[in-house]
Amino acid sequence: MGRWLKIARGMLGTGLTFAIGVGALSGLVAGVAWLAGALSRHGFVSFVAHLTFASFLLGVAFSGVLALIARGRDLSRVSYRLVSGLGAGAGLVYFALISTNGIGVWSVADAIGNFLLLIVMGAGGAAATLFVARRATAALSSGDEPSQLGEGEIRFDPSTSAASEVQRRRR
Repeated sequence: MGRWLKIARGMLGTGLTFAIGVGALSGLVAGVAWLAGALSRHGFVSFVAHLTFASFLLGVAFSGVLALIARGRDLSRVSYRLVSGLGAGAGLVYFALISTNGIGVWSVADAIGNFLLLIVMGAGGAAATLFVARRATAALSSGDEPSQLGEGEIRFDPSTSAASEVQRRRR
């Protein structure tokens, strides 16, 4: 696979990671608001869908910028500060885009809340993505292609199996 195809695959994967993480978090926030009666079912779906879709696009853009900035560096040499800053920047870009519709509609508290939420979610999503990527890279040796790796060994230790645990408790 060519270098640019790997980068494109990574960008899509990062976009999906952002979308899943932000979708789950926004689902929790919207669920609490829905249970409290502050949000309708349509509002719940709309809130989660918009944030999930936007976070996918921002994740793709974030990873593209990261690929340009960190080109040639190993993931272990990319700092959390840089990645979190880029993620916060992605949140800031999204805030700038949606604030054009929010002018005159949002209260000052809503604008500040949206600003902080998007900045924190962007920075947190980026840091979490780097954390997951470093963990995945640690499982590979230098030069290993993920598609070439076989399945791992299955080690069965009867002393730790669930059946043996049940048998021990019966004694």
